[in-house]
Amino acid sequence: MDSVQTTHSRNIRELKHQVGKKRQVWPLRRLVNEFAGNGLVDIMPVWLASPEIVSSIFPLQKGLFDLVIFDEASQCTVESGIPAVYRAKQVIIAGDEKQLPPSNLFQSTFVNDDDEEEEYDTDDSISLLNLAKRRFSERLLQWHYRSKYEELINYSNHAFYKGHVQIAPNVIPFKNPPAIKWKKVEGRWVNQSNEVEAIEVVNILKDILINQPGKTVGIITFNSKQQSKIQDQIDNLVSEDEEFSSVYNQMLTRDLDERVFVKNIENVQGDERDIILFSIAYAKNEEGKLYNRFGMLNQKGGENRLNVAVTRAKEGITVVSSIEPEELNVANTSQIGPKLLRAYLKYVRAVSNSQVEQINAVVQEVNENVNTHVQEKELHFDSPFEEQVYHQLRNLGYEVTTQVGMSGYRIDMAIVHPHDSSRYILGIECDGAMYHSSANAKERDVYRQRFPRKQRLDHRTDLESKLVEELISRG
Repeated sequence: MDSVQTTHSRNIRELKHQVGKKRQVWPLRRLVNEFAGNGLVDIMPVWLASPEIVSSIFPLQKGLFDLVIFDEASQCTVESGIPAVYRAKQVIIAGDEKQLPPSNLFQSTFVNDDDEEEEYDTDDSISLLNLAKRRFSERLLQWHYRSKYEELINYSNHAFYKGHVQIAPNVIPFKNPPAIKWKKVEGRWVNQSNEVEAIEVVNILKDILINQPGKTVGIITFNSKQQSKIQDQIDNLVSEDEEFSSVYNQMLTRDLDERVFVKNIENVQGDERDIILFSIAYAKNEEGKLYNRFGMLNQKGGENRLNVAVTRAKEGITVVSSIEPEELNVANTSQIGPKLLRAYLKYVRAVSNSQVEQINAVVQEVNENVNTHVQEKELHFDSPFEEQVYHQLRNLGYEVTTQVGMSGYRIDMAIVHPHDSSRYILGIECDGAMYHSSANAKERDVYRQRFPRKQRLDHRTDLESKLVEELISRG
């Protein structure tokens, strides 16, 4: 920093003068352009800006920045991103092609009659991420960080990522109450909305705000009219219920990313909350007939909207539905989105009821190439050492499960709690297949240890700590 001040002392003084002026203040674009070639990026080496802002305020100078990093590049159009790429000596383009593409809300298209017979390959390059994937080497980020319980991300992992995401197994394989809840109501589809579901969702919201203070909540719907219906119901309850009004208004004083949101499936990317409430809304109409109309889910790429929606929760999901999954007729739908919605509803119901076989059946349905079963009857060991550890633990009187987990990330062994068979007291890694398949030393020895540890310590009781200490002392 001292060398920067020495080299650009005059420019620093002039810059301080310009930003301290009260009158005749320069526009930001003029300020940046004036100093960009005179040490501005040395004085302020890190900038956070959208691609559009970069194009607006920075001079079109090749290699202006040593490195430009794009985040959420699946939502960045090629034309917005290329000017920022030009200004970079190196570029990192990060994003998820299984999430939403750039919005075309304000875009228009022009078709030239003379070009009717020409074919343009534009779909694969609609985002900067897709274009970059065709030009540059690719690296997959495998570790999932958001969900506290693996049930919350397990469906998305297998339905959209073919099980490649690594998820730490749960201390409690199926917690009670479950991390995902299925709430069936008798709603009706009237004017493209479902009032019964809206009332139920708001009642659940009230219960959370009152009985689980501090928890953040997000509400997701599958169309904008149901979104409006729920927001209207919230406003009505605020005016009629003094207790709800108090906790709801108190919540609105929190930081923006902690307040309750009500959004439809189109605009929820980037959000996360402790608890997510879904209103499916689809239902039989007043005549008792169910129309299978799936809106944006039935468009090309519509399944990505489902993926974004079902991965927003950190601690819990409640799905409010007026139909059973089997009532959705998806056989003749042209896109995969409705089929994945039907499968997700089956998964939610199975998790809510702790039906392990049904959970595994749904996962097998969406990802045929995965074995999701915890091996309870047939033991599996990656080395003779693991087998020796297993038998020694059994000799000490402990019940031991091998290869615990729902994804590619498995714990070699887990000891069942002596006084509570529904949970594990200790996970044991013996540097088996998971360890040796890691691509580099940092993943093997740093990330692998740090990744599950944070999720485990929060769950341990004093009794469990004593049991673990006793077990370690015996070992």
